[in-house]
Amino acid sequence: MSACAVLRRIEKVSQRAADFLDQPGRLTRSVVDNLLGEIETVIGGVRNLPLSKKNKRAILRHLQEAKIILRNGRLNLSAIQRLLAVVQILQLAGYKIQIKKLPCPPGKVTVFPSNRFSTICSICS
Repeated sequence: MSACAVLRRIEKVSQRAADFLDQPGRLTRSVVDNLLGEIETVIGGVRNLPLSKKNKRAILRHLQEAKIILRNGRLNLSAIQRLLAVVQILQLAGYKIQIKKLPCPPGKVTVFPSNRFSTICSICS
């Protein structure tokens, strides 16, 4: 999965989680399980990104925290607080990926004349 695909997936999961903010009562166990599965897909995509070990571990740790918060309703947090925390964590993970300016094979690629090996997807930039 490319950086663009991971960012789009994070955006999709964030939007799905944010859709429940107006009616947190609709957040059922099956919906939580679906969101957890989507976050797991994001985790798999992050593992394949060409990031340094330190950056990758930090992003993966944040995504695991989002899963724990979403899964565990016994943290004395309301459903809205849990959803807001998950959305913020996903946004942070997306930001950390976006600022890395990773090469992206499927997107429109800009080749910099000063460094012909440095390619940045126009979607990510």
